[in-house]
Amino acid sequence: MHKITSTISRLCGGSVTRLTGRREYVRVGLTAAIPAADTCQSSHRTPFQQLSKLFHARSLAHFYLWLLLYLSGAMTANAANIEIELDSPRNYGYSLGDKITLTAHIGVPLFYTLESGFLPAPGSVNEWLRLDSIESIPNKSGKDYSLAITYQVFKSVRATEELTIPPLPIRFMHRGNPETATLPPWTFSYHPLIPINKADRDIEPEPEVPPRLIDATSHHRALTYLLGVSSIILLYIVWFYGKIPFLERYSGSFGKACRELKKLKKLPQSKAVTLQALQCFHHALNELAGETLFAGQLPDFFQSHPKFLTLREKTEALFAISQQLFFAEAASELPAISPAQIEKLCLLYRKLERSGRWI
Repeated sequence: MHKITSTISRLCGGSVTRLTGRREYVRVGLTAAIPAADTCQSSHRTPFQQLSKLFHARSLAHFYLWLLLYLSGAMTANAANIEIELDSPRNYGYSLGDKITLTAHIGVPLFYTLESGFLPAPGSVNEWLRLDSIESIPNKSGKDYSLAITYQVFKSVRATEELTIPPLPIRFMHRGNPETATLPPWTFSYHPLIPINKADRDIEPEPEVPPRLIDATSHHRALTYLLGVSSIILLYIVWFYGKIPFLERYSGSFGKACRELKKLKKLPQSKAVTLQALQCFHHALNELAGETLFAGQLPDFFQSHPKFLTLREKTEALFAISQQLFFAEAASELPAISPAQIEKLCLLYRKLERSGRWI
């Protein structure tokens, strides 16, 4: 034990002090003695222990490095992770003025959003190509976004050529940072409108083709029938509500009475006005019955005209008031009934009178 203690003391550059019976501690200096102590401890480790500690330290360093990169935002997907599938039409048979629509299906990583406000604006792309429109369409491909890009070609050629639509940049936003991706170029075959062997001086513009005329006779006939039927229905409705003065004689007994009462109810209320209103009612009822009706004849009238039976009670009450006003000696100057109330009863009679006929 003394030899081991001496060896440790000599290697560590310090002295050994026995503190308890079985424990011994190495007391070293605070300057150069510290690395010496590490050297002392490492000298007693096996090669496997030293390799394990080195591997653990490197793994821990890599873990913290990746964590730091992720938290700082540096560990993000770039534009290469944006998947773009270009759905293109045929690549041949195009000529001057034709429109070409390409459909781009775009798949993006998490937290990526398309900046629709930064999509390219319609306008000239180069001297022969114009971007006509670019718009988002319903996605049916399983991707995140679908764009329909329409171009129009304006190039005069004398022989068939291959033209290429250049890449189109589109912008995305990821965690507040803009990312740009490009739609791939697309090549197509472009053909001239003019034959190769025809000189420019021999070219004459073709006249405009007039539009093909459509025979609208059947539509005119149907429209005429529709207008005729609508006019007849409208005329009948206007007549039914008594709005046609020259057809008054065909509006029924109580139709004429209602028009007279409409004028009387605008006058100041008095006994004379009320008597005129009652006379209008009695005249219409007599015309409807075909004879002069008195109070005792009302049961026979309603028996022969059952559709007016619902108005029997109101009619008998009106006859009682009329009997009092026309034949009582001391009648009041302000009767208990007004022309407006008589008009309401006449309107009910007019409605029932017209219910059983068209005209």
